Amino acid sequence: MTDDTKNEVQLWKPDPFSGTDLLPLDYATQKVDLTGREHIDASDLILPRLKLLQATSDECMDEDTPDAKPGKLFHSGAKEVFDPPIRTLFVAHTKSRGMFPKEDNPRFQGLSRCISRDGITGDTYGDCSECAYLKWGDRNEPPLCSDSHNFTALTPFGPAIVRFSRTSYKTARELLTTWHMSPKPLFCHPVQLGVRRDTKEIQGKNVTFFKLEVKWLQRETVPPLVQDAARALQERISTAHEQGKFGGDDEEKSFDDFDL
Repeated sequence: MTDDTKNEVQLWKPDPFSGTDLLPLDYATQKVDLTGREHIDASDLILPRLKLLQATSDECMDEDTPDAKPGKLFHSGAKEVFDPPIRTLFVAHTKSRGMFPKEDNPRFQGLSRCISRDGITGDTYGDCSECAYLKWGDRNEPPLCSDSHNFTALTPFGPAIVRFSRTSYKTARELLTTWHMSPKPLFCHPVQLGVRRDTKEIQGKNVTFFKLEVKWLQRETVPPLVQDAARALQERISTAHEQGKFGGDDEEKSFDDFDL
């Protein structure tokens, strides 16, 4: 990397932002030393999650994370809490499915956890296209297994997964529509992650929860070298996803702490 191109990235000064800035401003300037990493493959990589906290989230009840409050975002790798809105860079999109049985829900009686990292084949119940647990119940009950749109965010702490499922699923589809209509790659522009409070009546009680909102900031263009680094990461993630090996550190519990 020449001094001129190195300065191009170092001098990246995004537009002013009123919120928490998690853009990887110096990502492409850092030389990666691959010594000793020869035997690491995609199946060994479990990405942390940048997750929206709900009242039911473990972090909100953990003494080790006193700043964790419903409506904030938590980076499970850095173990840090951030106030929305957040500005970051999405570099890749994938889809997955997951069923997480709940002991207090009789609909899950006798069922086991099932994860489909590629959205095609579950690790317990097989072919997703033939799976009965993706269907709505007789009383308009939501499917036991839920789809998830997953975006890999490139932050100053490295990559992290942002999942959109259940209550935030529509938001992801709106972003995908905007991106699909554009000739540019997803990582050409940053995104803004916001949070909206909502309520739903459950068993006669109004329950408050939070939903993710996302906006593609098309007036802010990412410098070419950062785009090149993001493209290389996107290709690695795409390969891992096609092999069914791309996962996050939340696969033991649930993709969505507020599971409607």
